[in-house]
Amino acid sequence: MQVKMEPTRNGFGRAIEELGNDKNVIALGADITSSIRMDKFYASHPQRKNRFFSTGIAEANMTLIASGLAKEGKIPFIGSYGVFVTGRNWDQIRTTVCYNNYNVKIADAHAGISVGADGATHQALEDITNLYYLPNMHLAVPCDVVETEKATHAIASLSGPAVIRYAREATPIITTQVTPYQFGTANIIRYRGEKEDFLSAFEIKLSSDYQSENEDLTIIACGPMVAEAMRAAYILNKEFNIETRVINIHTVKPIDIQAIKRAAEETNILLSVEEHQVGGFGNIVAGVIAQSKKYSTPLLMDMIGVEDRFGESGAPWELTKIFGLGAENIAKRAKELYDKKC
Repeated sequence: MQVKMEPTRNGFGRAIEELGNDKNVIALGADITSSIRMDKFYASHPQRKNRFFSTGIAEANMTLIASGLAKEGKIPFIGSYGVFVTGRNWDQIRTTVCYNNYNVKIADAHAGISVGADGATHQALEDITNLYYLPNMHLAVPCDVVETEKATHAIASLSGPAVIRYAREATPIITTQVTPYQFGTANIIRYRGEKEDFLSAFEIKLSSDYQSENEDLTIIACGPMVAEAMRAAYILNKEFNIETRVINIHTVKPIDIQAIKRAAEETNILLSVEEHQVGGFGNIVAGVIAQSKKYSTPLLMDMIGVEDRFGESGAPWELTKIFGLGAENIAKRAKELYDKKC
């Protein structure tokens, strides 16, 4: 099946250009403005240059400037490599932004292994954990370029701190403008049969509109791992006649508790997949289950992610395979859980 590809950063670029129509929106960059598409804010709108500030490689200072702007009623967007904008200045995000509940929006760009050849120093594999547990924070991890545009608009409309995590390299386009999207509500994805193009082979609904189809297992993912989870669902169906519920957690915080709880109770097998240190996203999912499940039925759960190691240089597709994040390994691990249940 054919699939179209486009970098998720382009979705952020389109959204920040549109958001620039609001004179309260301010953009700040830390040296890699063009690469993360923050430059789209002013590139075709030179009159907006007085609302753009380049701070250089000084993420902490950029965050403090944004906090001051937010205090005065502005809506500042800051951005850089995820490993720097969420790591190097985590103290400023925690104490200045989140503690004061300032309306600062953070572009966690080039996150995960998407920076490929840039290597371990530039691959953010800890950011979901670092950000999720900060009070007042909102966290969006969209699955493709279309959803990234929607998510950027969503966090702009929220009051309070928010982060959007997106990638540099091209990833599969698995949603459309008419695909239902609601911040805080997961999407349920079901394979419906082979089609000429990959996207048409799947049906996507809001979790709140979905009724159980007695699937055999659930794969729950965020970001670019959603496409891999969908491919795994295809493999499981074709090779083993296993029906899979795929959950796209595009909003990691606030997470869709009901979607996770229902999947655990209705399928009894749950596999989390993340482009991140294993357990960052998976432990959040496990925590939801531990706090809400009635334990009326047994549950088998496993997690796939980067196994307690730093990244390395290579093409993103090579790293996906090296770290076991591809659809083939996801399907293999899901089948192992299924066999244990049977």
